[in-house]
Amino acid sequence: MADSNSQKNAASDDQKSKGKSGQAIEEFLQAPKKKRKSYVILAVGSTMDPDTTIAIQRFMKTQYPKLSFVTARNGEEVIRYATRNIVLTIIDDEFLPRKETLQLVKSLKEGKNDGPMPTLFLTKDATALVEAYQKELLTWHEVDEYVEFETAPRHAIFRKIKSGIETQYRRRAKRFKVDMPVHFQILDTGDAKYEGHILDFSIHGALIKTPSGIHNFSTKDQVIVHIPLSKYVKGEADILRISARVRRVLISGDQAGISWEYITDEKVAIMTRLLFAIVDSALMRSASATRAKIAKNQPPDIDQTK
Repeated sequence: MADSNSQKNAASDDQKSKGKSGQAIEEFLQAPKKKRKSYVILAVGSTMDPDTTIAIQRFMKTQYPKLSFVTARNGEEVIRYATRNIVLTIIDDEFLPRKETLQLVKSLKEGKNDGPMPTLFLTKDATALVEAYQKELLTWHEVDEYVEFETAPRHAIFRKIKSGIETQYRRRAKRFKVDMPVHFQILDTGDAKYEGHILDFSIHGALIKTPSGIHNFSTKDQVIVHIPLSKYVKGEADILRISARVRRVLISGDQAGISWEYITDEKVAIMTRLLFAIVDSALMRSASATRAKIAKNQPPDIDQTK
């Protein structure tokens, strides 16, 4: 009889233990993300400079001690974390053969149903990375970045990591949003003109985009942008030509941040008027949209003459 009671008590304890375990797992899966562990994954190949790897590990340990930092040695170890809350993946684009590396990252992103997962690519050859990225991962270009780790100073690498973790590579600096069709030329490549659009504009620079496949920007590019000035500022010449240098290429390759160069006082004055025109146009669109919303919420007019 005692043995029977002992067996029953043991079975009961076992069920309670399983129940608690199951409940714990269920609570973990249902818990808000901020209560779960957040991971940063580092995946580097055999050709990566060990000092760079150690520097990144130290940076993460001192700057983000609350994040779980994981170093993956192969593709299987990367995939193992696919269901976790990954805030950033830092990966050498030669971790595997480049195409396989991008496919690995793609599988991670496709497995996320709660928003894009930012990726920082460490590369020795930005041109080759951008070309391969366009074929495999172009959909995610707004939340991915890269850095040429052999030539970039350590603080530049750390800044990219910080931006990926804290802002998902979204720009903080406010610029004037536009959709301005332009033509541009690449100096030292002949007289060919390319079509493009300026997506944001400031007195210091702009973000320019060209249709995919037309031209892949490079940080070596010096360009002349032809802006249809008369379309925005009355009384000005048809075209404003401004020299610029490419400072940053988005990983898609078809977008670049440019800074204006060799700007005379006269051109600064013209660009200032252009900015005012852009702001006025934006304010007018915003006011029109607001009036339209208000009008839709108004009750129908009642004819007081009846």
